Amino acid sequence: MYILTRFRQMPVTLLLIAANVLVYLLTIMAGMDLWWGNGEQLLRWGANYWPLTVGQREYWRLLTSMFLHAGWWHLLTNMLGLFIAGVFLERVVRPLRFIIAYLLTGLIADYASVLFHRNMVGVGASGAIFGIYGVFFALLTTRLFPPAARHNFLGYISLFILLNLLVAGFSQDIDNAAHLTGFLCGMLTGYAFYFTLTEADGLRLPRR
Repeated sequence: MYILTRFRQMPVTLLLIAANVLVYLLTIMAGMDLWWGNGEQLLRWGANYWPLTVGQREYWRLLTSMFLHAGWWHLLTNMLGLFIAGVFLERVVRPLRFIIAYLLTGLIADYASVLFHRNMVGVGASGAIFGIYGVFFALLTTRLFPPAARHNFLGYISLFILLNLLVAGFSQDIDNAAHLTGFLCGMLTGYAFYFTLTEADGLRLPRR
């Protein structure tokens, strides 16, 4: 019953996860490799690629690429990160702000990705997910939440950032431009949200 209550408080998070999983399954059914994404196939599905996104003005790719993933592990790690953030944050900022933050930071992060990696095909929801964590981080530096909650969750998000920096240092496939841009845009969005939230909103932050 408790789990069902939690799920009802995060409808946008669950909807986004379902959409990403559905698109992934559709790409698999269409012939995509289960383990690794294929650049040419991903482009047909709407991947982000400078010559097409900007060169051919197919800006819709900034959105569609957010719902594409290059393999099940890519999908799994992104959806796990989104789920964890959604469990804690969506009930605080409410669904409308959550989806605005997700899409806004994701679109900007994807543009940064294609700007800095003009010869690479880009897919994935990580820019938007980093944006959500940026929103959370920003709100935790305000007085929205009780002090104990701020300290605990700031530690978790700082660890999340540190782990991603370590992974980025050992991998050539990490899109640091999208991650950093998404996170910074998320922080700006979080500070903007702060002025629309109340003390009662901060008290809705679930305990660990």
